Amino acid sequence: MIEHLQLKNFKCFGEHSIPFGALTLLTGLNGAGKSSVIQALLALRQWWGPHEGSAPWRGPLVNLGSFRDVLHEGATDDTVRIEASFGDQGTTYYEYPPRSTGEGVSPGSRIAAHMLQGELHYLSADRLGPRPTLPFVEGDRASATPLGKKGQHVLSYLSRMGRVAVERAVRHHSEPRKTLVPQANAWLGVVSPGAELDMKAIPEADCAVASYRFTGPADVPSRAFRAGNAGFGLSYALPPIVALLAPKRDRLNSGDRLIIIENPEAHIHPAGQTSLAELAARAATGGSQVILETHSDHVLNGVRLAVAEGILPPDQTVIHYFERSGLDVQITTPVLRPSGLFDIWPAGFFDQHERNLSRLIGLSHPLAE
Repeated sequence: MIEHLQLKNFKCFGEHSIPFGALTLLTGLNGAGKSSVIQALLALRQWWGPHEGSAPWRGPLVNLGSFRDVLHEGATDDTVRIEASFGDQGTTYYEYPPRSTGEGVSPGSRIAAHMLQGELHYLSADRLGPRPTLPFVEGDRASATPLGKKGQHVLSYLSRMGRVAVERAVRHHSEPRKTLVPQANAWLGVVSPGAELDMKAIPEADCAVASYRFTGPADVPSRAFRAGNAGFGLSYALPPIVALLAPKRDRLNSGDRLIIIENPEAHIHPAGQTSLAELAARAATGGSQVILETHSDHVLNGVRLAVAEGILPPDQTVIHYFERSGLDVQITTPVLRPSGLFDIWPAGFFDQHERNLSRLIGLSHPLAE
């Protein structure tokens, strides 16, 4: 598991050490560095990952441009360094320009680099919404990640892995079947009550079609609706749900399983966002390392509830709040207690609801009329 990420002169980061847990939330203002943290991890994965030696700034996971595009604006030297610490497993890094000893080589670096070669599920904020069809590719992975960065291969993945049992920790209590497809439908029904995925592969055309049906109060299912006629939420929720449920592909591979999801809350109503956060907490207890970049207080509170309800230990949960400070970044990391409460609540940290409510109360006061 990644325990720390050290960044030097990378984009908006001058020099920072960022701790991670089994479940890590990256929160904060726009343009404050949340996505840059994820990009640093993806760049390191591109360098040390399964296709070792790919250019770190340009690759199948992330394209950041040239070295000058990633060099911190306030850098006092022209060295960019990304280093990941894996505790007792050592550290691995990429540094440019390279030292005389070679790029990314340090004691224990090769051992630690192996930890970056485990299974990766990465879903970018730029995901696909409802589509008439999605790509269908039989056999091996069709992209740098099993579901595709945009979630475009989710149906292909479900077709291939749908009969494999998921980890006990992530199984929904309402579904006795243990395999991926019924479990995905169970969690999808939490996001949209009664919703169920229908999927049809058309291998001859290299595509698959998704439709959704709904079970009413009398347990009578509706006809199947095209994805575009079932709203955006179901299409957006499906890839994060599948990523968090996905069975470990190679149980003999000692590399860590990493799940990175940007904006898991997109197009999902508050109750569904809270449930998705619970699923993320369960995935973290099931042996995956989960990183969520979010602007949603419902996702945050879903994680707090998971801790308070004993699903995830508080010491395995890390929540960062990012702010800009001139050319650099300020990171505040409130400590989450077993009760689900924080030791501190920084100004600007998911407090807009209270601010808006205070303004409304002031505007509705008789003295304001």
